[in-house]
Amino acid sequence: MEQTLTLATYNDAVPAEALKDRLIEAGFHADLQDDSGAQAIFFLSRHPRAHMHVHVRKEEFERASGLARQLETEGKLGPVVKCPQCGGSRIEYPQWSRHALEGALFGFLSAIHLWPREYYCEDCQFTWPDKVQVQPERDALNWPRESKVP
Repeated sequence: MEQTLTLATYNDAVPAEALKDRLIEAGFHADLQDDSGAQAIFFLSRHPRAHMHVHVRKEEFERASGLARQLETEGKLGPVVKCPQCGGSRIEYPQWSRHALEGALFGFLSAIHLWPREYYCEDCQFTWPDKVQVQPERDALNWPRESKVP
């Protein structure tokens, strides 16, 4: 069995299919994995995010990454989900393991809003929230400013 690595992660199938097809045309062994079903069943997520993964063989990863960077600079890569810290595109959402039963427990806890769902970068292990929370305006002592109600 050949080991594959995620080359790019997408929120939509169309650009993921386009990258996969472009890699196959260039002679790579590319595959597309859709995790939307797993997110719906195991993590109780009605709106899948970062669920389309373009995979290549481990031994082809470096060359395929070079082609992906070239396509990105040409503007032909599509809207890739990227890590805000390292810029990598090997992203999982939510951040729990798909290979352990505990992931379903965390999925249930997040469905009832007791645990936050976050993106996870496989390259640098950085996690970040799926929704940016608006922070209140603060004064010099870092206390929230009172809102002025008319």
